[in-house]
Amino acid sequence: MTEPVTDPVVEVVGLAATIALVRTTMTITPEDCRIDADELDPTAPGYGAHLPFHAILQRCGIAWRAHLGSLGQGEGAAALDTGVIVPNVDADFRAEVHVGRLDIDVVLVAIGTTSFTLRCDVHQDDVVAARVTVVLVSFDYERRAPVPLTAEQRAVLEPGRVSG
Repeated sequence: MTEPVTDPVVEVVGLAATIALVRTTMTITPEDCRIDADELDPTAPGYGAHLPFHAILQRCGIAWRAHLGSLGQGEGAAALDTGVIVPNVDADFRAEVHVGRLDIDVVLVAIGTTSFTLRCDVHQDDVVAARVTVVLVSFDYERRAPVPLTAEQRAVLEPGRVSG
């Protein structure tokens, strides 16, 4: 089982009135690259010298949570904690992630009626190792149905949206 990632460093990059990008920095250890590599990453059995794909996605989740927490002068995570689901994740893995510093830049690229879309660009050694796009949908767990984003949620999200 993968151990939780601890102590990521979050840096808000952007203008004073809006947040265009939030960078989360983590350190990948040799242990991160070996945890259950054969069982959980069948693409490279016995290799284990890179971070498995599921661990990259886990770290993107930590980074987008940090991004949401930075919105609305730190009120973003609370305003968006009413319930969200992740119905779609698109991942384009471009290079292996090895031991060392890992930066994940998160931007908000779209806001819909019930959803919003974040893009996570995963960088290591000035190389884009992955681009992960995640759609989050506001969700009522009692009714088991999507619900429109509230005016408060839109007010938190809108200033941080970038194009593309």
